[in-house]
Amino acid sequence: MDVTERTAPSGARRTRGRRAGIDLARIIEAARSLDAEAVTMQAVANKLGVDRKAVHHYVSDRESLLKLMALDAFAERSATVEIPEEASWQEACRTYAAAFTDSLIAAGVLADHLMPDESLYARFVEQVEAIAKKLGQAGFDDEAAVRCLALLTNLCWAYARDVIHVAHSGERLRPRLTRQLVEGRDPEAFENLARIVERGIDTYDRAQLELSIEVFIRGSETVLLPHHDPSGTTGAEAQPRVCP
Repeated sequence: MDVTERTAPSGARRTRGRRAGIDLARIIEAARSLDAEAVTMQAVANKLGVDRKAVHHYVSDRESLLKLMALDAFAERSATVEIPEEASWQEACRTYAAAFTDSLIAAGVLADHLMPDESLYARFVEQVEAIAKKLGQAGFDDEAAVRCLALLTNLCWAYARDVIHVAHSGERLRPRLTRQLVEGRDPEAFENLARIVERGIDTYDRAQLELSIEVFIRGSETVLLPHHDPSGTTGAEAQPRVCP
């Protein structure tokens, strides 16, 4: 991870952290060896065998440390993602969405500490630029392109949160809540929900993400791409539609 701080040059004045023989990378490594709920500044200091002040030299507080841990896990997964030059805009979106989602999932429960800021999105800036270029080449204008990117990214966040919740709690929340809400009610009034929930369809699996991406792609083509009309109308007769 790029947060690693180099060792001080010979003769340089050493800080508490360097005197203790630690750096930011070692702090994060020690913290990630603990359960997220057990991470405190003191627990990490104990793990490293140093005074807590040595840890505070690099990290101001527990929340900052949890964010760094999440970024570290996120970065490990996102390091090798590439958008092939020959890929279509559709395939580029699929590649980005799968990689971004998997990077979020890799952070696990720590994903709650990831913020949609520069430290996060910098990991995918090259891939996003590649997608923006392909969207432009396909005929999307700048507004349509940025709306597509925002929608796709939000889709990834939502699915990743679902998967992380299931992995952490072991519970698929939507089926349970639906079952509870229809139990004891008039069966005829809720026959569709009752039937669906009893089928046990898993909307937390990978197929749900793949479906979401495909709906996004087809919707983007239909709603935001100028001159695209599934009825066959093209050219000046077709007008781009923008969601309100």
